[in-house]
Amino acid sequence: MDSNLKKELELLTKQYFNIALSHIDKDAETTDLLKKAMDSIRLNEEAEVPGFETKPMKFGKFENREFAIMMTDIRGSTNIINGQNGLINMFLIFYVYAGIVAKIVDKNKGTSTEFLGDGVLNLFDTKEVGRDAALSSSMQASWDILEARESILNPFFVSNGIPAINLGIGIDHGITIVTKFGYKNDTDLKAFGRCAYNASKLCKGMNEILVSENSKNVWPSGPNGKLTFGNQKLIDGKLAFKTFKSNI
Repeated sequence: MDSNLKKELELLTKQYFNIALSHIDKDAETTDLLKKAMDSIRLNEEAEVPGFETKPMKFGKFENREFAIMMTDIRGSTNIINGQNGLINMFLIFYVYAGIVAKIVDKNKGTSTEFLGDGVLNLFDTKEVGRDAALSSSMQASWDILEARESILNPFFVSNGIPAINLGIGIDHGITIVTKFGYKNDTDLKAFGRCAYNASKLCKGMNEILVSENSKNVWPSGPNGKLTFGNQKLIDGKLAFKTFKSNI
């Protein structure tokens, strides 16, 4: 992760946290540390999420082509929810974490399309850049997310009395249907495809990135695709491979 992006993420982490705090009812049961933080901010309840320019989605009503899919998941989120002030802690964690993931994915030319409980589904389109570049971008975003977890998110959470988080990340690629789903003008993007399902299942590692056998077999071998694959794992009956940073 370059220094400029790190500085931007550090700033956004504080901004997202303050916006999330502004949504919590002041009478809600929480820690003294969080109450003090809530009392120190005065934000509009409808404050826009900083760091993103309003832009139209580049997807049409129905896209059916190859994407690289990267899924991130907060591991052990049930334990956080069941802990003291669990629901509020999980709300604050996800609000900040999801925004940071979306920013990193955007910086790597991807799109965060779905926010699923404690996970974020991210697409890297092959249409303009090709499969090799899409896979490489999904991996670079994954490393940036793990680095942000260790050097930005967890120190910030702990300093505010919130549990540190662990992440699992899965990557696969293949034909995916991406469509706008909803009613009237209230629509969200939805991704349908075996690779999206596989990527979600590959999030079972602990602070590691697992790549499907399908994607490992075609991983780019050029200067921007060098990657070391570790021992294989069996995840829900399918082979997956842990990755180690080389020169992606």
